[in-house]
Amino acid sequence: MKIGILGAGQLARMIALAGYPLGMEFIFLDPSKDACANPLGTALIGDYDDPRLLATLAEQADVVTYEFENVPAEVAAFLSARTQVFPNPKALAVAQDRLFEKDFSAR
Repeated sequence: MKIGILGAGQLARMIALAGYPLGMEFIFLDPSKDACANPLGTALIGDYDDPRLLATLAEQADVVTYEFENVPAEVAAFLSARTQVFPNPKALAVAQDRLFEKDFSAR
């Protein structure tokens, strides 16, 4: 299984290190060429909303996740129309608006 991760920071690195013994492969999309997870898989360097890179990520990954809540929710939604994305992009959108998140949790 190849897992796509939006972001290639410390959490992405920990995910990859935990996944390797299970036979998983990784592809990362991150704006920084120096992100710490990049050496652990295929590194796509560029903006999170770059349509060419997003298409590559969706084509190559069996499933996509994100390592932090500041990834644009629109990007996760775009990818979810092309491949599986977990957590659901709607959850990401809720997490990005703290007031909405509080109201949502209070229901």
